[in-house]
Amino acid sequence: MSLDPRKEAILEAIVREYAESGIPVGSLTISEKYSFPLSSATIRAEMAELERDGYLTHPHTSAGRIPTEKGYRYYVGLIEGEKKLIGRSEHVARKRISSFNDNFERQLDAASRVLSEITRNMGFAALPDEIFSHGLPNLLANQEFIDPVQIIKTAELIDNLTDFLRELPTNFGTRVYIGSEVPIGKAAGCSVVVSEFESPYGNYGYLGIVGPTRMSYEKSLSAVSEVKKILEEKSDKTEKNN
Repeated sequence: MSLDPRKEAILEAIVREYAESGIPVGSLTISEKYSFPLSSATIRAEMAELERDGYLTHPHTSAGRIPTEKGYRYYVGLIEGEKKLIGRSEHVARKRISSFNDNFERQLDAASRVLSEITRNMGFAALPDEIFSHGLPNLLANQEFIDPVQIIKTAELIDNLTDFLRELPTNFGTRVYIGSEVPIGKAAGCSVVVSEFESPYGNYGYLGIVGPTRMSYEKSLSAVSEVKKILEEKSDKTEKNN
């Protein structure tokens, strides 16, 4: 089902605002902060329709709305083509990874650290027989992880990340698993952005981000896309030197 442009714009604003603030989003915030040429009452009516159709929900204690998994999935479909880091983040990523030109495994370790630092979540990079990850404290510092059961489910996901990667199909490009779509740790309230890359050893590796469902998907997709490009450039150079 496709939304009309007005509903798409409102949904996109709510997803962005909630990712940034972690606070349920009201119509007044949308009207004022995002400069919508609509009254708060009109936005409120549109939000009610988005909720009725399953794209938004609201906590019982708040009048504001938050995205559902369906809402996040629709939003990801809107922004998947926008995978470009700009400015300092791209420069820092390239510089950090390039500082280990003599060792691809150290490049992967640096890549996982860069992904974590850019997104403030957990970044990982993996080959078939080893995985590098950084940023677990970043992940658990998110406000969602106050429930001990949720922390245990998140630990289960991370502990089985290698098995999750082994089950991925080949030649899948980049995928986003949102909340309950994650095969392992469905109740963790996490999302995984993962992409494959071609390694200098003639096989494929994986890199990605584990974050709360509320993560900034735009930033995560951009970071993964740029780091993948950097790693594959390094792979090409390594293969030519060999």
